[in-house]
Amino acid sequence: MTNSTHNAATDVMESPLHHHVAHTNAVDAGVVMTEDKFRGHLNLRGNPQDADFMAAVASVLGMALPTEPNTSVRVNGFVAYWLCPNEWLLIVASGAQGQVEADLRQAVADKGGNQHIAVTDVSSGQTLVNLSGSGLAQLLQKSTVYDCHESNFPAGKVVQTTFAKTGTTMCKLEDGSVDLVIRRSFSDYFFLWLADASEEYGLRIA
Repeated sequence: MTNSTHNAATDVMESPLHHHVAHTNAVDAGVVMTEDKFRGHLNLRGNPQDADFMAAVASVLGMALPTEPNTSVRVNGFVAYWLCPNEWLLIVASGAQGQVEADLRQAVADKGGNQHIAVTDVSSGQTLVNLSGSGLAQLLQKSTVYDCHESNFPAGKVVQTTFAKTGTTMCKLEDGSVDLVIRRSFSDYFFLWLADASEEYGLRIA
């Protein structure tokens, strides 16, 4: 499943934030929001001390899972966020989550042994939003309790915190922008807060 709804009348896939797209497109906006609306999201759980499990996952993703707290890995369109010692969030290409899930299960099964894993498709329950722009640092100061200063929030770091009053998983990118994974049910609340908090900088939907 994707984190979207299907509009039968127009035969168009719609994201949780589709009705906010026309909010503003100010060229000189200090905050730019981009919704990566149709990426697949998989929650993966397993034992990082199990070499067979780690090797099986790496064979499917083409990268090793991050094992250092609050870190991430990005390779060939795959993104893995460390959530806790035995849990990761995988971001995969649109529509690929079912195949990736099946491949992960098969790869682990092929390794044999008594591995205990869980792979859950959570795509329909959340969406990924990228925030950037000259007003981003000030916006984050208003919106999250986490200290997002560059010395405390370097590129690649993953933080599970709040944005306003909704839970989010945030990751800093190399270009200085921030990805936020938010629950679909909070998408309207998220956007209304974002629009209000960024009013003095201007908000553009990319």
